[in-house]
Parts: sequence; structure tokens; C-alpha cells
Amino acid sequence: MPEKHHPEALILKEASPVYGVAFEGEVDLSLLKDSLAKAPWERMQANDDALNYAELLRTAMLKRHAKLK
Repeated sequence: MPEKHHPEALILKEASPVYGVAFEGEVDLSLLKDSLAKAPWERMQANDDALNYAELLRTAMLKRHAKLK
């Protein structure tokens, strides 16, 4: 026989966002909050900038390594 639930038990209650709770010293939530404040296309542009910078660094390391040989 199925259990009967009290109607109030089925009401969703507002909860604070998970990122609002952090353990001291473990996570810097300011970066997450800054990122979430941006529009999706702004986050995609920032990601693209980071990827381009990483590729620039990778290329520079390969050139430097080639000169050392």
C-alpha cells in the first residue's frame, strides 16, 4: 500500500544556493560569483581568451625548448 504524504511536505521551500555556503579556506567563491554575474557569451569570450593565452604560452615553451637542444 503506498504511503500517504502530508500535502505540506510536497511544497518546495526556498533554499540558499549551494555556492553560498563555503568552508573557510577551501574555496574562493568570489571567482564563481563574478563568473555567474556575466552573461553566457561573456563567459564564453573569457574562456576563449584563456584558451588563446594558454596556446600562446605553449607555443613559447616549444620555441624555447627547441632553442635549448
